[in-house]
Amino acid sequence: MAGSKGMEQATKWMRLATSKMQLLDVEPSPHNYAVFFQYFAALQPLKNELDRLLGKQVVFTPEVCEELYVRHLEKDSGKLREVKEAIRALIAQMGAQLKDLVSDMNGYDKTLAACEASLAGTDEGLELESLKELVSTLLTETRHARDTCQASSEVVGQLNAEIESLRSAIEQMSEEVLEDALTGIGNRRAFDLELGKMLSPANADGGDFCLLLLDIDNFKAFNDEHGHLVGDMVLRYVAQMIKRGVKGRDVVTRYGGEEFGVILPRTGYDGGMSVAHAITDTVANQALTVGKDKRSVGKVTLSVGLSLYCAGDTTTSIISRADQSLYAAKARGRNIVVGEKALL
Repeated sequence: MAGSKGMEQATKWMRLATSKMQLLDVEPSPHNYAVFFQYFAALQPLKNELDRLLGKQVVFTPEVCEELYVRHLEKDSGKLREVKEAIRALIAQMGAQLKDLVSDMNGYDKTLAACEASLAGTDEGLELESLKELVSTLLTETRHARDTCQASSEVVGQLNAEIESLRSAIEQMSEEVLEDALTGIGNRRAFDLELGKMLSPANADGGDFCLLLLDIDNFKAFNDEHGHLVGDMVLRYVAQMIKRGVKGRDVVTRYGGEEFGVILPRTGYDGGMSVAHAITDTVANQALTVGKDKRSVGKVTLSVGLSLYCAGDTTTSIISRADQSLYAAKARGRNIVVGEKALL
C-alpha cells in the first residue's frame, strides 16, 4: 500500500467500509473495520464469505464479525496495520473536508460585509434601484446561508462523529499491536517496552526484579506429531497457565515461537525461582486432551531460565543471562528451572 496512489485507494476502501458498517449497524471496532476494509480490498476468501452472508441478509452481530476476523485476519498483523494507515489517511481527508465546509459557511459573512460597505460609502443614501439590488442580494444570500448552514451543520456533526469513531479505533489498535494475536498475552514489542521501562533511569529505585525465559520442551516434535492446530492450542494453554501463575503487576509475553518472557517487578532471586517452579509444576501436572472425544496429547513441560537485575544492566545483558540459564535447563534434561546463580 506504498505510494500516494496506494493510499488513495486504501482511503477509498475505508470510506466504503465505514459506510457499509453504518448501513449494517456494525459496531465501529478495530476488528470490524479490518473485516470490512479487507472486504472492499477484495481479500479472498473473506470477500466470498461476506458476500454469501450479505446475500442471506445475516445480521452482523459482534459474534459474527469477530468470527470473521479470527478466521481470516487474526494471524496476519500486517492487515491490521494496513487498516490503521487507511484510517489515518481518512481522518486527514475528513479534516480537510471540514475546513472546506467552514469556509463555505463563512462566505455569508463576506457578503454582509460588502453590503455594509456599500451603505457606508454613500453621502445622501442609495438610489431606489441600487437599494432594491442590495436588499435582493441580502435576501438571496440569507436564504442560501440558512440552507447551507443547516445542511453543513448536519454534515459537520456527522463528520465529527465519524472522525471520533475512527480515532477511537486507532487508539484501540495502538493498544492491540502490543498483544500477541494467537495467545492474547503481550507480544515481543510489549516485552521490549516493559523491559526498557524497568531498566530506565526513571526506575532506578524500583528495587530488584527478575526476568524469566520459558520454553516449551520438544515443541517441534509435538507439532510434527499432532499438527499445528493442536500446537496453537498448546501455545494458548501455556500462555494462560503462565498468566495464572503470576500477580497482576507482573508482565507475561510471548517472546517468540514457543518461548515466553515474564518480568517480575520488585521480586528477588528466591521469589523469582519460586514463581518459576510453581509455573513449571502446574503445567507439567496437567494431561492435555483435544476434540470432542477428549483425545489425549500427553503432557507439556517447560524449561525456564532466570536472571536477576544487576546495577548497570542493559536489555542485552539481562536477557543474555536468562538465555544462558534457559540453555542450561535444556541441557540438564528439561522440565526444570535454572537460575543464573547456578551457573557461577
